[in-house]
Amino acid sequence: MKSSLVADGLARRYQSGEVQLRLQQLRQEIDARYAGALAEAGFVRRFILRWRMTVEFRRERWKIVAPHSLYIRH
Repeated sequence: MKSSLVADGLARRYQSGEVQLRLQQLRQEIDARYAGALAEAGFVRRFILRWRMTVEFRRERWKIVAPHSLYIRH
């Protein structure tokens, strides 16, 4: 198969069902991991934990989406 660079590769990658399913699973895994700490935390601690969850999600999302986002196979 021939691979080619595409301008909207990242958008195509985000829209794929496989990636959307994996991102949903990632969100659920992160939510489950932090659930106990969030339940016991006060307002400021919850804010900090939510921020950490967002950072972790973005970092892992990039690993899932980005590696193949510039190419399409014919």
